[in-house]
Amino acid sequence: MIKKIDHIAVVVKDIEKAVKTYQEMFGFKEVERMAGPSNEFTSVMMANGDMRIELFQPLTKDSAFARFLEEKGGGLHHISFMTDDIVKELANLKAQGRKLQNEEPRQLPNAKIAFVHPSAAENVLIELVQRD
Repeated sequence: MIKKIDHIAVVVKDIEKAVKTYQEMFGFKEVERMAGPSNEFTSVMMANGDMRIELFQPLTKDSAFARFLEEKGGGLHHISFMTDDIVKELANLKAQGRKLQNEEPRQLPNAKIAFVHPSAAENVLIELVQRD
């Protein structure tokens, strides 16, 4: 079952500038920083109360985030919904005939994630996340 919006993801050109912007404008604080696989990107999770925004800066020219930045100039990348059972959620979506980018969740250090294709959700990329 979907429980809430986990976070909103934004692709940026300069992550340090973006972190400062969200801190100064809205009082967000950095809560986690990580590097993507093969150092394709760096991400910063920021929070203000129960609101969370994840900022992504591509570090290589051939990553999905780099292509997004090149094509769109950055901005809203995806919305992440928290679920208590990601496998069940994926099965339900598949049974509805929804197009999935990941049929099985990927394991991260502190969560399982999977993406629903934008064509399934009115051209919005949706991430499902089950936190450990």
